[in-house]
Amino acid sequence: MRSLLRLSLWIGALFYFAEAVLHFFGLPILEHNKIFLPTHDRYIAIMAITYGVLLILISTDIKKYQSLFVITMTGMLAQGINAAYITMTGGYRSYFPTQSLDPSIGLMGYGFLLWYIVTWLSWFQARKLD
Repeated sequence: MRSLLRLSLWIGALFYFAEAVLHFFGLPILEHNKIFLPTHDRYIAIMAITYGVLLILISTDIKKYQSLFVITMTGMLAQGINAAYITMTGGYRSYFPTQSLDPSIGLMGYGFLLWYIVTWLSWFQARKLD
């Protein structure tokens, strides 16, 4: 189960690194270029790199970084709640000229939820093995 947790942490890190590139450059993926604000998005890129590095660090010694895992996952839960709130209040279409961004982000949200649950379950299982 430790290997599943490590794999899950690395998948999460890769997602955050991809998000960092997307946000830093405002790439036209999922219409992101239509909502790009340089200061805002570059701060998101810095945050994404930070979370990606934290996930990799945790994967190097799961037992040593248990507290960091909980703190990091709590921060990610806050991000997920914020994304759900944005979606429930009309999404980006209310403020920006986007057509397909909101449904795509909703799909990503389901992917995040699945990843989040698998990661927590594999963490609990890995702790039982210690």
